[in-house]
Amino acid sequence: MAIVATPAAAPQYQNWVVYPELVREFMRDYPDKNPLVGDVEFTDKEIERAITLVLGLANIISRVTDYKITTFPNAYVLMVGVAAHLLKTEAMRQIRNEATYQDGNIQPVGIDNKQQGYLQMPGVMQQEFTQLVTTIKLNENMNTFGQLRSPIAQSIHIR
Repeated sequence: MAIVATPAAAPQYQNWVVYPELVREFMRDYPDKNPLVGDVEFTDKEIERAITLVLGLANIISRVTDYKITTFPNAYVLMVGVAAHLLKTEAMRQIRNEATYQDGNIQPVGIDNKQQGYLQMPGVMQQEFTQLVTTIKLNENMNTFGQLRSPIAQSIHIR
């Protein structure tokens, strides 16, 4: 029987639905996969900040919620949102630092000129994230039907 291992979160990420190593694995952001950089593209601190910002965004899509890093309902959805955010930030950095060099009759070589790719991917991922978060919240609303009342219906009467 084969032994199957799953990545263990570092102690500071215990109980987190998503943590930097999972995001890095999802994005294939490893030094050996980044030969031009020779390191990871996104630091743990950048990924943690992205998680916080994406949670904030998820909490205002469709209806206001209070998801936390330990209570977000789906790891995949959160990773898609975090990846979209990180790719957008890299696109902004590349736009600021774009430069093209040419030496003689050699084809021009661009430095940091991949922003189009970095903008296309997060656009698709952001749309998927928004749709999935909306679906999660609609399902939560449907599950409250007949028990108490939908949070949306309650907000209409609280005004």
